[in-house]
Amino acid sequence: MLKSNKSVISSLDWIAQIPSSIAIIDTDLKLQSASPKWLSIFNFDLEQIKGQEIFHLFPELGSELQTRLRYSLDGLRDIKFKFAPTPEIEATDNSIWHLNPWKDGYGNIIGVIIKVETISKAEELQWELSKTKHLLNEKNSIAQIGSWEFDIEKNLLQWTPAVYKIYGVSTDFKPTIEKAIDFYSPKKSRNTIKNSLEEAKKAGVPWNEKLQLRQQDGTVIWVNTIGRPKFKDGKCTRIIGTIQNITDTFTAPSDTISLYGKQYPLFEKVDFGLAIIDLSSGKIKNVNNKLVQLLGFDKSYLLHKPFSQFIKNNKRLDLGKLRKQLKTNDEFNGVKTSILDKDNKTIYIKISGTIIDHNINKNILCTIKNISTETNLEKNYKKTIRLSAEKNEKLLNFAHMVSHNLKTHASNFSLLLNFLNSENGTNERKKLIQMLFSASDNLTTTIKGLREIVEVRSNINLEKKLLSLNEHIFLAEQNVAGLLKETQGKIVNEVPDSLMVKAFPAYLNSILTNCITNSIKYRKEGKSPIIILSAEEEKHYTVLSIEDNGMGMDLKKYGNKLFGLYNTFHKNKDSRGIGLYITKNQVEAMNGKITANSTVGQGTIFKIFFNKK
Repeated sequence: MLKSNKSVISSLDWIAQIPSSIAIIDTDLKLQSASPKWLSIFNFDLEQIKGQEIFHLFPELGSELQTRLRYSLDGLRDIKFKFAPTPEIEATDNSIWHLNPWKDGYGNIIGVIIKVETISKAEELQWELSKTKHLLNEKNSIAQIGSWEFDIEKNLLQWTPAVYKIYGVSTDFKPTIEKAIDFYSPKKSRNTIKNSLEEAKKAGVPWNEKLQLRQQDGTVIWVNTIGRPKFKDGKCTRIIGTIQNITDTFTAPSDTISLYGKQYPLFEKVDFGLAIIDLSSGKIKNVNNKLVQLLGFDKSYLLHKPFSQFIKNNKRLDLGKLRKQLKTNDEFNGVKTSILDKDNKTIYIKISGTIIDHNINKNILCTIKNISTETNLEKNYKKTIRLSAEKNEKLLNFAHMVSHNLKTHASNFSLLLNFLNSENGTNERKKLIQMLFSASDNLTTTIKGLREIVEVRSNINLEKKLLSLNEHIFLAEQNVAGLLKETQGKIVNEVPDSLMVKAFPAYLNSILTNCITNSIKYRKEGKSPIIILSAEEEKHYTVLSIEDNGMGMDLKKYGNKLFGLYNTFHKNKDSRGIGLYITKNQVEAMNGKITANSTVGQGTIFKIFFNKK
């Protein structure tokens, strides 16, 4: 075993070719090697520090790092450690150290791989954000604005200190949603907040209301209460909002709705929706029964609310442009947009308006016609055309994938057979024969996968499977075993054994094989290819990084053509410009994405985002 460790430790020349910042220490926590970037960050000379304990190089780290290193030597992966340089260390930026076990060819842990990443701008801004939140809380207290959150599943209501002051209660008061509603008075305000809460829970409708609230000592104040529902897995699980005391700045509204029935006798007799809207505030002053029926809300719910609140997408309704038309012509022409009904369903409408009162407080009479039927017909027609084009594109992509994948297997067979033909040693011939059997099995798997793709496209109800990423990385390595042997290539796999991704098996196999083949094919002349695979979890994606020390490419020059069909950027006789095109289509077919970061002469990093849904 000692002989094996020494053999591995003595073969660390490849680290000098790595573009990332990496250092390797043994089980005695002594530095064995480091990449040029790591040495540059900390201004070290490898000849001077090789063999020294990591704590001698960074004496200020102490037991905190030592504990994490011991965990890594016990087999734990991707342990993170934040490093802030002291004046003695010449590094200028804070950084995150990623600790992973370093294993020999037998799976024995013989040290730790330390990968260093400088902290991004976004992470630096997190500290500033926390300070800003503190200042914001102080300003909210002055402005008498409080925040609250209602957990529907736990029936738990939480207030910030400012809310207790607005309600006129001490911080010992235990708020519940029922108690909070009871403070609203008179009954009209209480019913409004009840209805708003129910609409938020059932239909996801937000609210913004100005209501009266009776404080604990009996004082009646005006408050502006705002609520925003939040969803998880399609269900409203919590509501967040604010409440502000606006008593000193708010003028109570006067009710003028009763006048409209006399002024506009046809208001309830027309066959389409009508709304009277205040020009200055944009709030609804009256609606006819046709509009009430169309939207499904009670009439009282619609009144005094901004009409724009019900528009599904305000960008499709240019309010500034409409105001300009009204100012010039006293009317605006029919505009198509969409509106949300009580059940949060989309209704396509055509709305036009004209000014009906020319006094100081101008009103707009808006006609609202339901055009959902013709709009849906138009959308279905466009969808049919788009689906036809997508099917043709997928058919072409499938044909290219079949050709490209089978070519990879054929090339692998050819290389292995050539090695077998020229090899006389019994043991080596046995290994090559075993590799040929593996190649045959992988070809069978690929053909099975291609059949699976046909089945997937024949049945859109089939779902992606939860797959072991490392198992498919192993299959991809077998697919390119001949190329790795021919080029003396090395794959460094830092992906956790437990990591799973959602994908179609055939697509995942094809994506990994194409990316690894690409790294080998575009290696630097005179250099053996080194390919590093790592992964990280994001909120919506599992991200696989494939990094190589190859030729790299000029993304400023070729970036927009990188994933195009038949586009090549190097003078390589085997280049056909198909592999990355297929890979991008397969990733996007699984609702994922792929990005590239490359430097000419240093290498390329592809990041593949596997969607978790």
